[in-house]
Amino acid sequence: MRPFYGFFLLVGLVAITSAQTADTPEACLSRLNSRVDALLKNQQPPLFAWHLRSLKALAQSEYAKLTVDFPQSSRHSVADRVKEYVEYVGAIERGLRQDHVDPDDYLKNGKGGLILARPSAIDGSLQYMMVDLPKGWDPNRAYPLSVALHGSGPDNPLAYPSFGFGPPSSPKPEVAPRPGADMIHLAPWGRGNRSWRGDAETDLWESINLLKTFCKLDPDRWYIAGHSSGADGTWAIVQHTPDLWAAVGIQSGSMLEGRPEWGLIPNVQYVPIFFLIGEKDPLPFRVPDMKEAYKIMSKMGGETKLSILPGIGHYPLTDAGLDEQMGWMIGHVRKRPDRFVFTVDQSAHPGVWGITIPFSQLERRFVKQPWPHFECEIAGQEVHIKTKNIKQINIDLSPNGLRMSGSPKVWVNGRLVFDGPIPDGPVHIDRV
Repeated sequence: MRPFYGFFLLVGLVAITSAQTADTPEACLSRLNSRVDALLKNQQPPLFAWHLRSLKALAQSEYAKLTVDFPQSSRHSVADRVKEYVEYVGAIERGLRQDHVDPDDYLKNGKGGLILARPSAIDGSLQYMMVDLPKGWDPNRAYPLSVALHGSGPDNPLAYPSFGFGPPSSPKPEVAPRPGADMIHLAPWGRGNRSWRGDAETDLWESINLLKTFCKLDPDRWYIAGHSSGADGTWAIVQHTPDLWAAVGIQSGSMLEGRPEWGLIPNVQYVPIFFLIGEKDPLPFRVPDMKEAYKIMSKMGGETKLSILPGIGHYPLTDAGLDEQMGWMIGHVRKRPDRFVFTVDQSAHPGVWGITIPFSQLERRFVKQPWPHFECEIAGQEVHIKTKNIKQINIDLSPNGLRMSGSPKVWVNGRLVFDGPIPDGPVHIDRV
């Protein structure tokens, strides 16, 4: 299994002995700092140096919380957090003394997952992402992107980074690469168990933008999948950004974050979606919701698939099932449909395919119902847009928007609003 291909499912794989957990946070942090500093004394590739600094920064940040000596919540006593800290930091420090110190494993050999931290643009807090580069990664080549959203699990920020520092596994015979091997895999940290809503969703976009600063991505081959609450978040995110994704994977999910009665599911009618769930998933809503979501997508004419794994519960799903889903997803390439609709319920997601609703500063805080809605139909060089509850609209005809060429004609609610060569910027219609 590749480091982050299903990485967010690896809860509990690092075994810590009782002797090791008897250590103190101060001692663990001191050893980790010393080890990272020793590695940084040698010239390291910039990405690997960032990875090392991130591990040190995350450990220092979580240690600072312990020094306050106050429980995080009724569910997390100080003693609990101390025990977690010793386990997670200890695992990272031991890994950095064993076989997790070769930059080539991370940057060339596809054997290690980078932990890359940053100050959040939202609140300045320290957040991170996990990046798995493919074997033979070429920074000048544009790669497909696979985004994995973790489900509910450890809410300590050090947990997931520590899982990649376990003891080396026994060598295995060479086998054919699993689907998705030649991709860049991104696993953001969702600020705990928040179903990827609010700030957690913003962290996803920050992570993708940060990834673009050192990786080239093929914009027509972005794929997103999530498990459990990560699947719930994926379902909601795709309803707000259907124009970004070539295909979507929902694993053991539900429609809790995107109910049919909210009216946003038609936004995704052209997005290929693969639903994967265990037959014996015991969690409420899961199996019925996946069947219903598949039914809704099928009725809308969308390309969709439902796989129910016999005898399988909520977690873990089978490698065969996950591979089938990934193989199906990467067989799709993003295309701008000739017909699509979009309903806007958040100013953060004001439209798709270059058709967007401009909001004033006041309107950005809350989008009132009835929500803005538009339908678009494209035939050759003619673009026909119908709107509801919209006063103004912007239309980007360029390759970054509707992907038109030549001299298109644009009608809005039956009125010709543009006829000519593709302009440098969006066409603004003040009175729709």
